Amino acid sequence: MDKKNTILGIVFIAAGIGFMFWQSQQLEKERIERLRQAETVEAPAAESTAPADAVMGRSESGSSVRAQTGAGPAVKDLFTEVEVAVTAPADPEQPEETVTLANEFIEVHLTTRGGAIRTVEFLQTKRGERDDYVFNQDGYLPALSLSYEAASGSLQEFALDYKIVEQSSDSVTFLLDTGEGLAIRRSYQVAPSGSDGEEYMIQHSTTFENKASAAISPRTIYYNLGTARPISREQIGFNFLNVGYFDGKDAQFIPINKLTGSKGFLGIGGNSPKDVINESARMEWASVKNQFFASVLSSSAVAADLFIYPVAAPPVDNAQPGRAGITGSAGYDVGTIAPGMSNTMNFEFYIGPKEFKRLQALGNQQDLVMQFGFLGFFSKLLLAFMYAIYAVVPSWGWSIVIMTICIKLIFWPLTAKASRSQKRMAKIQGPMAELKEKYKDNPQKMQQETLKLFREHQVNPVAGCLPMLIQMPIFLGLFYMLRTASELRHEPFLWVSDLSMPDTLFDVGGFPINILPLIMGFTMFLQMSMMPVSPTADPMQQKIFKFLPFIFLIFLYNFSSGLVLYWTVQNILTIVQQKIINSRPDEELKPVAQAEAKPKAKGSGGSPRTKPRKK
Repeated sequence: MDKKNTILGIVFIAAGIGFMFWQSQQLEKERIERLRQAETVEAPAAESTAPADAVMGRSESGSSVRAQTGAGPAVKDLFTEVEVAVTAPADPEQPEETVTLANEFIEVHLTTRGGAIRTVEFLQTKRGERDDYVFNQDGYLPALSLSYEAASGSLQEFALDYKIVEQSSDSVTFLLDTGEGLAIRRSYQVAPSGSDGEEYMIQHSTTFENKASAAISPRTIYYNLGTARPISREQIGFNFLNVGYFDGKDAQFIPINKLTGSKGFLGIGGNSPKDVINESARMEWASVKNQFFASVLSSSAVAADLFIYPVAAPPVDNAQPGRAGITGSAGYDVGTIAPGMSNTMNFEFYIGPKEFKRLQALGNQQDLVMQFGFLGFFSKLLLAFMYAIYAVVPSWGWSIVIMTICIKLIFWPLTAKASRSQKRMAKIQGPMAELKEKYKDNPQKMQQETLKLFREHQVNPVAGCLPMLIQMPIFLGLFYMLRTASELRHEPFLWVSDLSMPDTLFDVGGFPINILPLIMGFTMFLQMSMMPVSPTADPMQQKIFKFLPFIFLIFLYNFSSGLVLYWTVQNILTIVQQKIINSRPDEELKPVAQAEAKPKAKGSGGSPRTKPRKK
């Protein structure tokens, strides 16, 4: 019967894992298909003076749709309190111009369409080379493009033609004179090469100038955060791809599956797809990010509104689907502008890798973008430890190995004590079997005798689980830290080409062959086979326990090599420790002191003392 139950358990576990894998693939296909249908194109208005306007509106059902090309309304719709005498802009449609600002780390491409950021390229994030990931490529809108909520309730972009009025190697200024009493001046600056400024920071200001004879009060102005897409197509289903904000106390993140919809896990926790999510809260900064890169918009002003949209995958030439993305627009109140006056809004716009030390240096808890989770303390501590090791040994792979050795040495006394207790436990399996047979009809007596046997042999039945329980916060802290640490991206180690990705050497029939997880599974099996079996465990539990390495192998097979490397080194060190303990002679047990029964107190003359009677 035990053999039959074991086989059934293995079959059910394998079937469950296979079903989850199949379900994730089906959900992925559904998400991509929904994202391809997420955009609809509206016909441009004939009277438009804005040749490249991009419109974000709402359909009759309340969901959001966007036109890739189309017309914007008259600029006067921007104002809420005062109607301004307007005339159509005198200048005809101008061809688009682009400007490039660069330092040693980023190359920012800006466009006169909206006076905003078209794309950002990274020059140092691929081991000192230009990265193949481009921020806002095929973006929903140019990053930092201006939008407003029109009278109809739709969110609409000002993608008008700006003019370049000032330009240098590290700064540029755009100007839009609407001819309707409003001028918009937009300036951008990157840190010059060799300066002390943050290399991935873009300093930005937008100035609204009132040239009319009456006060104007613009509606809430929305700044687009740019479009983030997953680094690779395989990572689209993770919650790395999201839009977030910080309200002064906590950070909230809205993952893409809240927009694309999800069936949840086995039907639990599912949600229907949405075309737009609107968040209203105090926002000191807002971000868009994927697994390794983020944009973070911060200002002394506080945003109060955030629109979040899915971005359809761009068309591709081959049969492989593109990578769908996510974007957001944060709304800021400009305030009333008196005649002849102006209002300037200043921003810091970080666009770069998710490096903890950089984000932490920005202040205002922008390092929460890392999403280390509820075990963030361990993640930050371990990352700081890795940085310290890396300063001496400039290899992230060896830094992980050395850190694992240090962690093992710290917990060595505890795990050694647990291993010795388990070794003694193996010797009492015979007496335990006799107790089970002798007191099989008296469970209470059997429990008392079992505890007595444990005390005599100084055995702790939970000692084997204790080291694993203590290591779980460290493992989870490493999991949250290593899964998004851009420091590991493109970092080689031995045969591993990228510690942030699985170490796939080749494919067999489309199935990736990852060597490091196979080594991890083998060392884990060897480690568990060396551990003494608890006499309190029934045969079914023992067999399931031995099946755990296979479960961990499947669970970690496609995880980052950095995390699997830690677990593999941990297994090898545990095997070495167990061999040392098993080779040593058993230590002599100290006799257990027995409590002596105390005689009852007696009075003089040997007769017991009696209590006086109550009257």
